[in-house]
Amino acid sequence: MNYLVLDLEMCSVQKHYRSDRFHFAREIIQIGAVLLDEEYQRIAEIRQYVHPKHGVIDNFILKLTGINQADVKHAPDLEDAMNHMVNWIGNREYEIIAWSENDYNQFRREIEAKEIVNEKIENFMDKEHWTDYQEIFGERFEFPRKVALEEALMYCAIEAEGRFHDGLCDAVNTAKLVKKLELHPEFKIENYEKWITEEVEPLNYRLGDLFANLDFQGIA
Repeated sequence: MNYLVLDLEMCSVQKHYRSDRFHFAREIIQIGAVLLDEEYQRIAEIRQYVHPKHGVIDNFILKLTGINQADVKHAPDLEDAMNHMVNWIGNREYEIIAWSENDYNQFRREIEAKEIVNEKIENFMDKEHWTDYQEIFGERFEFPRKVALEEALMYCAIEAEGRFHDGLCDAVNTAKLVKKLELHPEFKIENYEKWITEEVEPLNYRLGDLFANLDFQGIA
């Protein structure tokens, strides 16, 4: 069994660019993924830019992700990018790991809104193959709220690689966290009671969390 640790980055879609077909506040502009073997060792990685049909990269997204308009101008559309990723994975048996359900939900929204009909992509989107590791982390350590990836790395004394809000870097860092926790089931967070009982603000937010309170009218 292999594990595909995945992360998406998105841009915003202004209200006046939304339509009956696409009425969501964000759109995928980057897919980052790390392929792990059965021992959670990294064996391959991929970073793909995606051309948005409706969204724009404003200064906020540029500063947050480091992605600019030139990166996505001639990038493949979502269907081609997902096809490339699925072909890159090949015939391996694998499970998909993401930090929260945001990435799965975003894929599903855009696939339906963009009327993508593709057997390989539908197989990839089989919910049974997806694991929300943010939920697993919270349940394992009994956190009373959802924990951001940056926080989880800190609690587990893992040094982050690269920059946050880069799809591949976030996937790499999630993979490092998964490896440590899966290979060390006895691991406990130091000062556990302190972290659990203190009311602290998350160190940072995932891009999806920044849009969490926006109005997604029409989502099934």
